[in-house]
Amino acid sequence: MLQHGDARAFAAGTEDEDVRLYGHLPLSDYTPAIVEEQIDGVIADGLEDGSLAVLAIADRSSDDLLGSIVLFDVRGERAEVGFWLAPLARGRGVARKSLAAIVRVAAEAGLSVLDARTVPENEASRRVLEAAGFERRGDARTGTSPSGAAVTALAFERSVVGGRP
Repeated sequence: MLQHGDARAFAAGTEDEDVRLYGHLPLSDYTPAIVEEQIDGVIADGLEDGSLAVLAIADRSSDDLLGSIVLFDVRGERAEVGFWLAPLARGRGVARKSLAAIVRVAAEAGLSVLDARTVPENEASRRVLEAAGFERRGDARTGTSPSGAAVTALAFERSVVGGRP
């Protein structure tokens, strides 16, 4: 779970060029104070009503924040997953492991399907999603990202029945 102690690292992570380019986060700028405010506000509310889960991706040995994984747009038995990683976490299998964990969380929450989107240029995200069992659905389409911007993205989905990674 994302906690106040993660706020500084979270805010710093959102300053990364790739996170800004591909993360499509709801806000354009984050400070530790804004992250703490969200943890106590919209994130707590979403966890309470089951509509949003913003979770920390942490290093197992040090507990350092490596990124974030989010379940949002919860509708019936489906939800969308999004994630970003700090540069030091990339290329280590962290995103794939985080997606496997969120599949188990989604199954325990009664969801059946996870959706994901990524822009066609984000080859790393496409590879991670496919390695985590997500299947591409159709051609790129224009839609609205969590930031509110119009983006052309590839759609992926994955069954979470049984919670198997």
